[in-house]
Amino acid sequence: MNDHLHRISTYRGTPHQVGLAAGKALGARLERTIRHYITSLEAYTDMHKFEEGALPWLRGLPQRYQEELEGLALGAGIPLKLLAQWSFIEECEKRGCSGAVVLVDDQAWVARNNDTYVPELWGYAAVKELTGRIPTIAFTMEGDVFTPTGINRERLWLHYNFLEVWDAPSPGKPHLSAFVWLTAALETCSNIREVEVFLDETDRDSGMLLFAVDGKTNEIALFECLCAQHFRRDPQVGWIVGTNHFCTLNDPTLGDEDYPLSTTRRFRRMEDLTRDLAGEPKVSGLPGSLIRILADDGIERREGRLITAYSNVACPSTGEIWYTFGGYPAASQGNWQRLEWPIGI
Repeated sequence: MNDHLHRISTYRGTPHQVGLAAGKALGARLERTIRHYITSLEAYTDMHKFEEGALPWLRGLPQRYQEELEGLALGAGIPLKLLAQWSFIEECEKRGCSGAVVLVDDQAWVARNNDTYVPELWGYAAVKELTGRIPTIAFTMEGDVFTPTGINRERLWLHYNFLEVWDAPSPGKPHLSAFVWLTAALETCSNIREVEVFLDETDRDSGMLLFAVDGKTNEIALFECLCAQHFRRDPQVGWIVGTNHFCTLNDPTLGDEDYPLSTTRRFRRMEDLTRDLAGEPKVSGLPGSLIRILADDGIERREGRLITAYSNVACPSTGEIWYTFGGYPAASQGNWQRLEWPIGI
């Protein structure tokens, strides 16, 4: 029953202390994880960019993340460059995801599939209470400093889907990789207005479709983000969905999208299923009804290099968080478990 508990880690202290503790706890297992991940992706990666860019990328991070990475490297006894490459390889890859938010009895419920690589390395949660930062729960690979999905003690839920973009960060303006941006937002933002301010102040190195839910108020927003601009989408009839393309402006990256599990087909299927769910007179069976949407064969990615590696269903207002701890494709075959809220934070 509790075989997933070893997949949940809790750390408190300064960034260096948190990194050091995580590194000591993981030891040689962390290096095996990193090398397995990199080896699995290197055939599909711009290796020149990967080899030359990792350390300069790391040294351009805010000091708080450099300190945690340095502590992690020291604790695990592995080269700092290897840790930098582990995170930086995400800059060299494209991913797919599907997500929806629906209001049920005036409470916002989030459903999220993360389609990514090397699924056997995903299915972990990290609780971090960093000095001077808002405590967070992040869903990611074991030991990772950054996350594409998380919630903080202010009951602010954030996750992002990959978006292809055609611009660059504004010259002279601060900018971060999408997964670094989201991690920083979780640690510093208490509500959606503060998320918007952070979007204005800090550009991204890549595109992201940012899902934001404030569990204190059940406010919902989707932000379609280029590197230097963002556009807000609000729910019109109590629900909203998104996959991997822009809806607020013409997306020149789409091309021919008429194939199974394309971003447009996944969008239409998720739109239909979410609309039907929101239209029910009395929605029952949560989180099961949302899990079934994520596990639908028109939404879940089950074959190939890119696969649904983990899934989430959450109600930030009530603190209900359901997550797949291992097993893939995640929505249909994962080990769905409920996290106890707020797990010590």
